[in-house]
Amino acid sequence: METTNQETRRLAAYLAGMRYEDLGRHTVDIAKMCVQDFIGVAIAGSAKRESEIWKAYYADQPGTPTASTFQPGFAAFGPEQAAALNAVFGHVMDMDDVHNASITHLAVITVPTAFALAQQLHKGGKEIIEAVAAGYEAGARIGEAINPSSYKYWHTTAVVGAFSAGVTAAKLLGLTEEELVNCLGSAGTQAAGLWEFLASGSMSKVLHTANANLCGIRSARLAKLGFTGAPAILEGERAFIRALAPEFDLNCLVKGYGEGYRIEENSFKPYACCRHTHSANYCIEQILASHNLDPEEILSITDDTYSTAVQTTNNPYPENPYAAKFSLQFCIAAAIVLKDLSDRVFTMENINNPQIKNLMAKIQVKVNKDLDDDFRKDPNRWSHRLAIALANGETITEQVDYPIGDFKNPFDQPMADRKFRLLAQDMLGEETCSRLLEGLHQLETIQDINTLFQK
Repeated sequence: METTNQETRRLAAYLAGMRYEDLGRHTVDIAKMCVQDFIGVAIAGSAKRESEIWKAYYADQPGTPTASTFQPGFAAFGPEQAAALNAVFGHVMDMDDVHNASITHLAVITVPTAFALAQQLHKGGKEIIEAVAAGYEAGARIGEAINPSSYKYWHTTAVVGAFSAGVTAAKLLGLTEEELVNCLGSAGTQAAGLWEFLASGSMSKVLHTANANLCGIRSARLAKLGFTGAPAILEGERAFIRALAPEFDLNCLVKGYGEGYRIEENSFKPYACCRHTHSANYCIEQILASHNLDPEEILSITDDTYSTAVQTTNNPYPENPYAAKFSLQFCIAAAIVLKDLSDRVFTMENINNPQIKNLMAKIQVKVNKDLDDDFRKDPNRWSHRLAIALANGETITEQVDYPIGDFKNPFDQPMADRKFRLLAQDMLGEETCSRLLEGLHQLETIQDINTLFQK
């Protein structure tokens, strides 16, 4: 479509006008669940090796300790440091949320910034909810505008992350509409994050999310001081969208204002692996509920799915645990053999498990034109169709369009609470976990968010 050279300004005006009072009860409840889900995941992730490296990185760097980190003891750091650490903690296990249509993890690029600045500024729960909802809106709309065409090379969470974090920070810092335009301009020129790390299963993915939060906070603070940024950073001829996306839709940035919020379309993860595997994982869960599958009796498994899933997760030979989280072959085989896809499944021991390896060799992942067309028509529909051929001549077929946790097949509050406790209780202890969970349930009533982390 032709650019009007106004999409960035129109989006900034809309985001600047978002207010807690206008969100509605359902939107507030979803936003609270997003915050709760992320903090639980981050607490569990805080003990991972990548997290320990980042703690060591910041250990001897000065900073006024005003913001809590989501780990046992809630150690305080400077706000930028806390935002980066919490982003690493919350993304390392790949159990944080996802917005399907934009293919973006939005909590990890909003919640760390929101809590870090809210603690420094002594803001309350309502301000956090407003800022997070606005950050989700920005990231989702920009992600929708560039995907799926940008996804081949660019990690969407990384490249839209500076925008999301910048908008979140802008709301808490009280930026004007013009300052928000400048914030977006600075955020967009810092956007980065390539998928090459998947080839080796390296640690770059959490660097992407830490960097996004840091870029967003920097952009908002500079804009508050009068620093200018490109006012057409999204739609300009040498700007973000044309640089990243061979095919794009600028209308995603501006359509449907006032018709609901993108945070309402958020999905949560029951499995500790790439969201593009989840419909296949849920197929296995459904099949196991009605069939007593013997892995040794399986002749072959065919997974028909959409092209983006194949592009991202067709990896029959994962070299390490992180690569296994992006391997449909490993996830399907492990789900059948171990009947579990929690984080503890993704180990070298299981990658080398003879039964899992034998089954992985029988799994073919391929693009199905009809399912790919469905995905392109409705980017919320991430379908997988499994056909399991057995030695007795039987073929078991199952298709899932919306796995459990998807906003069209959603978690309820007890399910969200169960996930939080499974992730956080052993690390925090039952009393602290319950107290934190109760506070998150009542987030909008908290006047100063610092009280949430008081012992």
